[in-house]
Amino acid sequence: MKKTGKILLGCLLAASVFMTACGGSKSSSSADNTQTEAGKTEGSAAAGSSDGIIRAAMKADITSLDPHDHNDVQSSYVTRHIYSNLVRVNENNEVVGDLAESWDYADDTTVNFKLKEGVTFSDGTPLTAEDVKFSLERLKASAKVGHLAAMIDSVEVVDDLNFIIHMNQPSNALLTSLAHSGGAIMCKSYVEKLESEGKKVADAPMGSGPYTFVSWMPGSSVELKKNPNYFDEERAAKNEGIILKAISEETSRTIALENGEVDLLLDVGSNDAQKIRDNENLALDEYESSQIEMMNLNTSKAPFDNVLVRQAMNYAINKEDVLIVAINGEGTTVDGYLAPGAIGYKDTAVKYEYNPEKAKELLAEAGYADGFTFTAYLSNDTRARSATAVQANLQQIGITMNIEQMEASTFFEKTGNGEHDACFSGWVANAEPDNTYRPLFMSTNAGAGGNRAFYKNPDVDALIDDAATNRDEAKVDEDYKEITKTISEDAIWVPLYSQTGFIARNKDLQGVEISSFSMHVLSGAHYE
Repeated sequence: MKKTGKILLGCLLAASVFMTACGGSKSSSSADNTQTEAGKTEGSAAAGSSDGIIRAAMKADITSLDPHDHNDVQSSYVTRHIYSNLVRVNENNEVVGDLAESWDYADDTTVNFKLKEGVTFSDGTPLTAEDVKFSLERLKASAKVGHLAAMIDSVEVVDDLNFIIHMNQPSNALLTSLAHSGGAIMCKSYVEKLESEGKKVADAPMGSGPYTFVSWMPGSSVELKKNPNYFDEERAAKNEGIILKAISEETSRTIALENGEVDLLLDVGSNDAQKIRDNENLALDEYESSQIEMMNLNTSKAPFDNVLVRQAMNYAINKEDVLIVAINGEGTTVDGYLAPGAIGYKDTAVKYEYNPEKAKELLAEAGYADGFTFTAYLSNDTRARSATAVQANLQQIGITMNIEQMEASTFFEKTGNGEHDACFSGWVANAEPDNTYRPLFMSTNAGAGGNRAFYKNPDVDALIDDAATNRDEAKVDEDYKEITKTISEDAIWVPLYSQTGFIARNKDLQGVEISSFSMHVLSGAHYE
């Protein structure tokens, strides 16, 4: 079956149509975005930069510029603008060609690809099938995003433009995995030269995307400039470059937008949303986010190795309190393990209603009638507010929770190593359910792979594998329902809420491509 140009997510494979489109990307100037213009107050935002540089603020610094050494939103913001992928997910939630001109399935496990002609990396080196083979093999070896290539057995180079991906089993997730930031295509000769000199890709990334790397000041900002040789004229940058500033404190980000220090907020503090709505010089774009916030319980350490204790934690927490305290009610509480609007969401999770007396009974049954003390890690202000609300709930049943806030890079390192008792984190579901269920719940991904609950259940592992390979739509649906039911009974997290998505901008800034997956595209951003 020939795949040229584009393929609907729901039809990635002829016999597999279980994926449905949800909340795609849209321009910040689109009428579909919710913007408040009436009743605004006067502000002091500048009219925009005169140097053609777009300045954006995000809530945390990146952790790496090596696409195979990170799996966080902020790093993905940046690497997606430096690198290109074989395919990408467009604003209509369709998989379309990026570097790939076409692809077709020779059989269930063999996919023939053809690259677009004339594409070069930003240094002028031609991009060939050898670079694809190198990149996908490097991805497969990654401890952090290697799960994306779990289905790939080998890559066979035919010639400079043609190659074949051989899979070890049929997979419903191949194309959307290739569209992930971890699917970036790197220049083989450039990476090998860097490594031979003892240097790291993260310090000098070079790809074929719409921008080239200028600098990274850890803890401060990343600067990119327009790639004049970018192969896709329609998606070429409409600005001269972008600077992404890490500003962890929410109010400080808002002030930076108000005073013109930045043009755009990629992360908006919910407590500041109304203030932005009321400012006549600013625009607030709202979208349905596929992100969920949760409290991970480290099932490999006492007392959270006891399912009764984990269930008690779920009964002990009033999620409505958390929603109000953390994000001023700008979202919805959740019982399941994906946001309600996310692709692959199933309403089969146990509904743990707030019931402190039930929590006490379970603690007593588990041998913790007098409670216990533990430490929870987190990495930003919003999660700190969530933790404060949770802390108050737990005190009512005799549990003391200490809170330790740290930089994002430290958080990922410590929780990846399993040093935490519990941690507050989030997950953004993308266009393929397997790219959520596999990293979060698969035994082999415990730790840095994404499974920060260190959950290991062979039955769940088998269901995840079956859902990724089965061609029976009804069976795939049942697999995900059973996974959701099982992990909620095992209570490996305390699911908390899904926040309404926001970006904020100078009202004259147009062209930001907004994504429900939080992978906003800035190449089209410009002032009119």
